[in-house]
Amino acid sequence: MNVNVIEVDSKVFGKPVLEIENFDSLSDLISFEKIYIKTLNPFYVSCKIPLEDLHAIHKLEEIGFNLIECQIKSNIKLKKLYDVSMFNNYTFEKVTCEKNLAEIINISKNTFVHDRFNVDAKIPKELASKRYQEYIVQSFYSKNDSVFSLKDNTDNKIVAFKTHRQLTESHMLLLLGGVHLDYKGLGIGAINEYYEFNYLIRHGIKKATTHISAVNYPIFNMEIGKLGFRVEKVFAVMRKIYN
Repeated sequence: MNVNVIEVDSKVFGKPVLEIENFDSLSDLISFEKIYIKTLNPFYVSCKIPLEDLHAIHKLEEIGFNLIECQIKSNIKLKKLYDVSMFNNYTFEKVTCEKNLAEIINISKNTFVHDRFNVDAKIPKELASKRYQEYIVQSFYSKNDSVFSLKDNTDNKIVAFKTHRQLTESHMLLLLGGVHLDYKGLGIGAINEYYEFNYLIRHGIKKATTHISAVNYPIFNMEIGKLGFRVEKVFAVMRKIYN
């Protein structure tokens, strides 16, 4: 069992944000907590464990952790190109300039509402929004991550975006995605996904994995109900906030 410092979150919150890895419910959790408090003085500590592991959940609750999110890990096998001929007025392309990156960051300010930071009454809303902006910037500059935009060719306006990370030659981790506030409810989210899948297939990707909050009903319904994602695992995300 160990703790990992989450650099982006720590930067946004101004104090260390930690994630407990390889959780062992049989260990001395009180002593373990005292050590990371003394050495790192964290603001926020989380631990993700399988939802069915009630013993682990209860052990974390005993030292003041609370359930903040049920997180769904799902995947999709990418086999054949999707027909996007009826949506040919859009262009899906990799973001390579800071001007387009700035447009995407602006979209992200209003697009994330269903996640453990936005629903947490102890987290200021502006910080919850800021961390997503920082993750998009990280993906733009990272060697293994990419940022993509979906543009409406009629006015060359970015209407949606996606970020992802390549895990292996044939496996991609889908990270963030969002639709411009003015275009929500028009089916742009699904179009964005179709274009991304086609891009991945053309570049040899056979499988894509993603993680979403169980309360994110719009994305859950789209990915599981419409696009064919399969649930792989459900996790309980436990967190404790330190003053």
